[in-house]
Amino acid sequence: MESGIKMDTVELLKTRRSCRKFVGQVSDEKLQAIIDCGLNAPSAHNGQDVIIVVVQDPETVKTFNDLNKSFWEANADPFYGAPTVCFIFAPESNLNGFKDGSLVIGAMQAAAWALGVGSCWINRCTEMFECDEGKFYLEKWGLENYIGIGCCILGQPGQVMPPKVIKPNRVIFDK
Repeated sequence: MESGIKMDTVELLKTRRSCRKFVGQVSDEKLQAIIDCGLNAPSAHNGQDVIIVVVQDPETVKTFNDLNKSFWEANADPFYGAPTVCFIFAPESNLNGFKDGSLVIGAMQAAAWALGVGSCWINRCTEMFECDEGKFYLEKWGLENYIGIGCCILGQPGQVMPPKVIKPNRVIFDK
């Protein structure tokens, strides 16, 4: 491994933004690269037991969009029209499952940004897969003993994301 800071990577991580408007599907090549980055995320004890389920069928995406919406008090589109939804799961028995799954989503979002693909972390994944409809899909996918960590939506961005304004006074140095 090279020593030193890779400014392009640092800049990517400092500029990454969430996308909440989509205009098209991500290419298979870019999607695979994003998934590969998620699969290469760190995991406790290198357990690598987080599972990614990719849904692109429009009817199934709509089913999950409506299910997610049922747990949200806002009258909005929780997937923001994204054509691809990646569900991140960890085994119920993994005490670090939420941490491991969160790293997977973070890696996927960084990769998406680097490839010009829009992404956003969507909550309520745990709730979706605790209800009967969600449990049906867990059984269908052979993931009965898994818990939903989060949703990573992907697609071609339909918006330009403005630079992030960093809130001050969020770091304390005790030297």
